[in-house]
Amino acid sequence: MPLELTDSYEARRYVSPSAGADLFEYDWSYLMTSTRYAGFVPALARVFLRLPRHVPDQLFGIWRLAWTVLLVPLALLVGLLMFGGYFLHSGVAGWIVGLVTSVVVLSIGLAVLRTAPRVLTRSFLTTGFVNVARYFDPAPDSHAVRHAIRGGLVDLLYSLHQGRYARIVVMGHGIGGCIAYDALTTLWAETHELHAGSDETASTGLPSLGRLEEAADGLAAGPATDGAVEEFQAMQLALWQDLRTVGNPWLVTDFVTLGTPMVFADLLLARPPMLSGLSRADGRRRELFDRLTRRGVVVRCPPRSEALPVDVAGYGPASYRSGTGGTPTVLGAQSPFAVTRWTNLWFPVRRGSIRGDWFGGGLGALFGPGIRDIAVSGNMPARLRPGAAQTQYFKHPDRDGEGDVAFHLRGVLALADRAMLAASLAAPTPDPATIGRVVHRSWQRSM
Repeated sequence: MPLELTDSYEARRYVSPSAGADLFEYDWSYLMTSTRYAGFVPALARVFLRLPRHVPDQLFGIWRLAWTVLLVPLALLVGLLMFGGYFLHSGVAGWIVGLVTSVVVLSIGLAVLRTAPRVLTRSFLTTGFVNVARYFDPAPDSHAVRHAIRGGLVDLLYSLHQGRYARIVVMGHGIGGCIAYDALTTLWAETHELHAGSDETASTGLPSLGRLEEAADGLAAGPATDGAVEEFQAMQLALWQDLRTVGNPWLVTDFVTLGTPMVFADLLLARPPMLSGLSRADGRRRELFDRLTRRGVVVRCPPRSEALPVDVAGYGPASYRSGTGGTPTVLGAQSPFAVTRWTNLWFPVRRGSIRGDWFGGGLGALFGPGIRDIAVSGNMPARLRPGAAQTQYFKHPDRDGEGDVAFHLRGVLALADRAMLAASLAAPTPDPATIGRVVHRSWQRSM
């Protein structure tokens, strides 16, 4: 089964008979063949060459610690030189001062040379920041790697859409959230226009679309309260059921991210100038990120209106339909999160602390107020271990009740709610001929 669905022996399927669900694990690590530290230095510079007030809260503690570790030895060396100069002026033999200074400097230098490679190759950076920098690196080799990783997950999701499943939940942890996001938006671009094509389904349309657009406008108009997000997500599920009724094959009801570095997308994806964080104002990164949103490189939740021109900033009244009068109503290419609910969880970091997940955070400010952001306050032993919280999301389950990751995941999966599957199970088969093209898997497109 893993080979058939993913073209890889490394993928795994886990069966949960009691829940009536299958769990698929997508392994992408063997495809990460670009240079180990590709893009690492520019990404590190964008994160650490910043004024203190421009450093994100979750990174401020480690940012302060890193600069302290760097500047204290430097200050010590400067002090030694000044100290040595004082003794030279006092008549102490020059060879004595030179010997002592050389021993101290060489000892510090050798310690740094021995420690730095271990820090870079054995610490959280290997599975965290290094892989994030490699994935977002704009170099041609990294682009080919990103294409292969994304294409493999698109293949898996496409195959699952052809099988016996009535609903799919996509979950991404860490950089896996970035990969899953790219795969979802790519697959949606291939399938969003598909429908059954009969006169009966064409006349049905998408009756929940208007209510979803009203809920999206409400989120854009004011603070995203829990009640407003719940109402929006209820409309997303209703629109997903409508979409299945008219024969669209999209089965993804929920997207879940855990501790994803997408919180730094305005730095890593928009790639502002490396020294922009040292300027008085730090709005350049947000401006570049908004430009990506207008161009459709980044899709939001709620989606940006399909009716807005590329050169128009802002949100505008929500309009997610594509096509003209006389044709069946379909959603636009930028609207996957009109029908897919997005939940984001992370272990929070108090500003100045190094306890918690340095790479996680709320996504609503960048990717839209329709995301249910949940700061998980439980799992105390896991999230309070400096540098290790990123790897602890699936450990110590059910220890803290509502403050536990597992508790929130069960709420998102809602496996006992069979009512939401009725429309999917009864949906007609989509007819690719109705839009004049056939969706191919990525390996077929490359032939």
